[in-house]
Amino acid sequence: MSETTRPFHRENPTTQRSDGPPHTSGIVNRRVFEQPVPTVGEVIGGCYRVAGEAGRGAMGVVLRAIDEQLERRVAVKLLHSQLRDDSLRERFLMEARTMAMIDHPNVASVFAFGEHRGVPYFVMEYVEGRTVADWLVESGPQPDILSALRILEDACRGIGAIHAAGAIHRDIKPSNLLLDNEFRTRVADFGLAERALDGSRIHEVAGTVAYMAPEIAFSEGEARANASQLSDVYALGCVAYELLTGTLPFESDTDMGIMLQHATEVPLPVSLVRPELTAAFDRLLMRALEKKPERRTPSVQAFLQELLAARQRFLEPLRILVAEDDDDFRELLGLKLAQEFPGASIECVADGHAAIRAFDADPASVVLLDLQMPNLDGVDVTAVLRTREAATLVPILVITASGGPAEWKLMSALGADRFLVKPVPLDDVVQTIRAAMKERRDAARRQA
Repeated sequence: MSETTRPFHRENPTTQRSDGPPHTSGIVNRRVFEQPVPTVGEVIGGCYRVAGEAGRGAMGVVLRAIDEQLERRVAVKLLHSQLRDDSLRERFLMEARTMAMIDHPNVASVFAFGEHRGVPYFVMEYVEGRTVADWLVESGPQPDILSALRILEDACRGIGAIHAAGAIHRDIKPSNLLLDNEFRTRVADFGLAERALDGSRIHEVAGTVAYMAPEIAFSEGEARANASQLSDVYALGCVAYELLTGTLPFESDTDMGIMLQHATEVPLPVSLVRPELTAAFDRLLMRALEKKPERRTPSVQAFLQELLAARQRFLEPLRILVAEDDDDFRELLGLKLAQEFPGASIECVADGHAAIRAFDADPASVVLLDLQMPNLDGVDVTAVLRTREAATLVPILVITASGGPAEWKLMSALGADRFLVKPVPLDDVVQTIRAAMKERRDAARRQA
């Protein structure tokens, strides 16, 4: 058969890498090439000169190449030559069509497709970077939470675009999420994607056990009929659990053991795995990992909205306690904090005794204290609060009009986090609150 190349009329960049951590093997038959993989220097499609191999997957191999016509780097994915079944070829072509239909910054893009020595291939943008599976390995046992949230937000938007195009990915996992050098995530590898094109479907059980929804793992008859956007939501929930905690929700020595856990066990809440994560993340993931699809988070868009809400609560204080005896400044500070932290409860009191009573009644996420107050000043209040177990990780910020280095040394020794001198811009107070909370979270993570 003569070599042909057919372009898709889109321009965008991505590649695909090999599979990631343990238990990421799909339930598809992996085979080697009967024909040799095109070697470095060989030309595919008349203009794509091979520069090396980027990775292998269940259905094909991905090569790095140079588009000599447009003078750009690309990735070329070829179907394993031994997989000559017509339905598998159609599935491979369906992957190319699905990717080509989606124009989104968080989804891998396709330029062209064709055949090379009778082996189907398609051409994608090449992105310099790594997979999220690589990032997890580099991150160690406890990945950075804010970085993980950024990856998940991008992944949600990409998967949402796939669903909006009427497709189902069916193999969402860290090794199918690509990170470029600007830390933008793209969803890749649609080798298992399904879309009803021309009314046809390809019938095959496929996926990755560690991220496989129960309705797929233990389906009867045609498993593909049970695949849906909700099974993608489940896989996304597994990925989110892993990115936030550094561990999978279910682990076993065997694939069957993992599949049974997906079907019968409830994962440990993430707040117990990483104490700095809030209960909002527990609710987010428990809902996404519901066994029954009808009880699961109804869409990736809904998952994203809940993720953003959990992120906001994680980054922002839930309750701010202010003790300030200057009535005007106390009122201005209360208004500013309510504006900047709309989801937080703000309580303002006028003296130290009231501050301690308020904290004991409802512990705060952060405390702002005036150094000079009648009866019980900021020094005394700080000393008392640091004896409370509920205040162990609570930032205490001290604001003063007259204190100096000696006072700050004393306050620091007692456990104060910051010392602000009046007149202080209210924007600086807000930024100091956020910085102090981040420092406390980082310290808790290091101690965990």
